[in-house]
Amino acid sequence: MGDERPFPLALARGGEVKGRSLRGLLREARRRGLFPHKALGQHFLIHRGIAKRIVEGAEIKGEDVVLEVGPGIGGLTFLLLGRAKKVIAVEIDERLAAFLEEMAEGDPRLLILQDDALRLDLSALAGREGGKLKVVSNLPYNVSTPLFFHFLSHREALTSLTLMFQREVAERITSPPGRKSYGILAVYAGLYTRAQILFHVPPQAFWPPPQVEGAVVRLEVLPHPVVPMEDPHLFQRVLQACFQKRRKTLLNALSSAGLGTKEELRGLLQGLGLDPQRRGETLSVEELANLTNVLSKREKF
Repeated sequence: MGDERPFPLALARGGEVKGRSLRGLLREARRRGLFPHKALGQHFLIHRGIAKRIVEGAEIKGEDVVLEVGPGIGGLTFLLLGRAKKVIAVEIDERLAAFLEEMAEGDPRLLILQDDALRLDLSALAGREGGKLKVVSNLPYNVSTPLFFHFLSHREALTSLTLMFQREVAERITSPPGRKSYGILAVYAGLYTRAQILFHVPPQAFWPPPQVEGAVVRLEVLPHPVVPMEDPHLFQRVLQACFQKRRKTLLNALSSAGLGTKEELRGLLQGLGLDPQRRGETLSVEELANLTNVLSKREKF
């Protein structure tokens, strides 16, 4: 069942966007009985001012092809369409995909794909468009982390990502080393992107309001990783060792994960200028990547 509480239309007031104001979209969705589905984690963005700030933060230009995941009723979609060369909107909910098709009124610059974004080959999609994509999305909170890693796995096809996350997740993505929020999300973000929180978003900006605050994060995809990674699988093992048991010293964490004897690892860490008694959560992205590369070379020989 959808959430059938009334739309707070006052938040959607504003001028027309390509003939479709957010207020008008909300009215039409309500008239058709289109309500958010809790099972799909749907929270429609209904605050036009927040939507405009997201589009401005994404720095959309006239030559850009934008990928939007989870467009809902189009609160961001038609604002993006007012600036971009083309918008590709991926919506898993067939009701909303059909609604957007009708609201688009045949505009050839809007491509609506009724699909699961986690199964989408973004590299192939970018290839068909003849260039890299910019991702701009109000992500469903319940799948935001899998989508984040999916985007990073196709980073060669992307130039930037401007994404709405739950505030806690946004802080984990942008956290510096040594904080409780620092972990695998921050490491991967720091390895492949330059990430920053643009602003926070109150629950009242959505319908229905979620239980937590949101935050918009902009990630600029780097042309190359901060440190070239020789063995991505080994990197995952190192990160799991460092972050799964945070109270362990680096030496104990790595040895417990089967990455070497304490004697071997002590010499290796000291050779890298790393104190074996440090905790893994204090290591920077560069230190973690360099450690992995040295471990990889040792294992090969």
